[in-house]
Amino acid sequence: STQSTGVLGGPLRCRRCKAYINPNVKFVDGGRKFICNLCNVDTEVPPEYLCNLDHTGRRADTAERPELSRGSYELLTTTDYCKGSKNPQSAAYIFLIDVTYPSFQSGMVQALTSNIAGVLQNLPRESGQESSPIRVGFITYSNQLHFYNMNPKLAQPSMLVQPDLSEVFVPVLDGFLVTAEEAQVHLKSLMELIPVLHGAEKKGESLFLPAIQAGCAALKAANRPGKVIMFHSALPTAPALGQLKNREDKKLLSTDKEATLLVAADPVFEKVARDCVDAGVAVDLFLFPHSYIDVASVGKIPTVTGGIIQRYPMFRADVDGERLIQDLAMHVAQPCVFDAVLRMRTNAGIRPVEFCGNFMMQNATDMEIAVLTPNSTVTIELKHDDKLSDDFQAFVQVALLYTSMSGVRKLRLHNLALPVSNSLAELYKSCDVDTVTNSLTKEMGKALLSNHSYKNLKEQLVSRVSNSLACYRQNCAAPSQPGQLILPETLKLLPLYAHCLLRSPALMPSLDVGFDERSNLLQRLSMMSVKESELFLYPRLYSLNTSTLGNEGLPPVVRSSYDRIRESGPHLLDNGLVLILWVGASSPSKWLQEIFGVTVLDQVDPTVGNLQKFDNPTSIRIRGIIDEIRAARQQHLRLNIVRQKDKTEHIFQQFLVEDKTDQGMNYTDFLCSIHREIRNILS
Repeated sequence: STQSTGVLGGPLRCRRCKAYINPNVKFVDGGRKFICNLCNVDTEVPPEYLCNLDHTGRRADTAERPELSRGSYELLTTTDYCKGSKNPQSAAYIFLIDVTYPSFQSGMVQALTSNIAGVLQNLPRESGQESSPIRVGFITYSNQLHFYNMNPKLAQPSMLVQPDLSEVFVPVLDGFLVTAEEAQVHLKSLMELIPVLHGAEKKGESLFLPAIQAGCAALKAANRPGKVIMFHSALPTAPALGQLKNREDKKLLSTDKEATLLVAADPVFEKVARDCVDAGVAVDLFLFPHSYIDVASVGKIPTVTGGIIQRYPMFRADVDGERLIQDLAMHVAQPCVFDAVLRMRTNAGIRPVEFCGNFMMQNATDMEIAVLTPNSTVTIELKHDDKLSDDFQAFVQVALLYTSMSGVRKLRLHNLALPVSNSLAELYKSCDVDTVTNSLTKEMGKALLSNHSYKNLKEQLVSRVSNSLACYRQNCAAPSQPGQLILPETLKLLPLYAHCLLRSPALMPSLDVGFDERSNLLQRLSMMSVKESELFLYPRLYSLNTSTLGNEGLPPVVRSSYDRIRESGPHLLDNGLVLILWVGASSPSKWLQEIFGVTVLDQVDPTVGNLQKFDNPTSIRIRGIIDEIRAARQQHLRLNIVRQKDKTEHIFQQFLVEDKTDQGMNYTDFLCSIHREIRNILS
């Protein structure tokens, strides 16, 4: 629950370091002052917050005040914490729809306009609200901008065209942003009107940045935080701000210039993204490319604003339309907060030094994030830059200031008190290998974008893993033969994750993975949670043999190696972003009939993108497993069907991370190389 501390001017803070009141402060002088646990400076308690202390020095109202009794709590703020000292309005979503010829040719516009009404019924609402506070608006664009007035008082929606893109402005305010209920008055007719108005134009050139600027300007003019949800099909080649050229060149793979194709082509993309963050506006990007679209450039906007990128390469409405609508419905339904600022404070001796995620920083301490969802993740690395005594306690306070969907400015605080040890054995016992790997993954991705070569990254990673394990062997492990590999219990999987990271398509240059896909993977890596990165690096491989399917839950997993699968047994691979159903050459005819409605493997259509519904236990069970995985990933993953010995089987094999590749060794050989490195370090 969110409460007010009852202090005039907002939550009570330390007068020196500005840390917020928390359970670790100490009240003195009869409760008239408190000593900050971060900087040890005393601060006077205002009269309205005074309370008597008991014989132990605790306030009598400690149990009634979350800020004094809970590690995590929320507080209401005052207008001092709002931009311009003015309370914001409720949030709004603006849908930007590309109406160029490629968008109609793929069926994207038709799929979207036919289903958007149903999607808007899923707009999130806060506890106790009967309807969503979020407003919606629509802009379409090609080489011009088209705004739509949906004022329910009008007889029909109207369109205003803005052909001059030199200075983007919003030609209509009243009626542009409407509630979901008001939108229903004209939504159906507007969605029918868009294909009629633009379908026959067959414009091939599209703009990009001016459309985002228009959406941002509309939200800023209305004093509303929110999202721009953009549906874009092709490289923006229209003569306008952010015009791009095709710069893809696979000859640059594994060269010093490779990193230049993984960062934005023009600094203007980051500038526009920063303008969006300043206005409290995030950009979510749904891409439908049939060729190179320069994700490194266009994806810079969601990366900086905290938005998402969803790619649907070679999109076909008849195959991928359902996936698009399901993804959009889940995405729109997510509760979120806006215009957030996150800051970590610590006591002397430790300090935050590295930050990774989708956000903007204008100083060395504050992360500004235009939107946060339950899936948003940021990574902060702490460094101790002073000698810490055994009785030292490390205090950490994370403060998140944000605007709710209803336009209420709130402060969420998390407080930690961590013990300190000078024992390496205790340190290794407390390691979390998944968190260590998540941090390493983001660090390697960041380094690649900073012009480090893959070879250099590989040497760095192998060196760091080997030194960590050698340190344990030298200082913590019992004496043993030099030829024996000794690993700490908590880090036994570290060499495996390092091997998986080095062969990840995000880092390893490959002719099979285009620059757009690599850019998208690197952008996703920067915001992955610990569970997501673990699954991405080491995919789940489920055995779908009838004998092991069971009746509920997920089936058993096997190790991610081709040697572990059988020709007669189908397998399902999931890495959080890709879902592959591998069908063996000797799969039983009965199984093929129950799942695909055919009796011969050659008759299985690998392009369908989903399983047909058949009324038999095996079909129902396998479709249920796929639905369960999709629900856990919170996106409608496309089902890629791969037949054994087909030319597309290499796509499946690249995810079998324990196996050898053309460019790298298998896991066993990698583990032996790590062992050699450890022995070299120790000798």
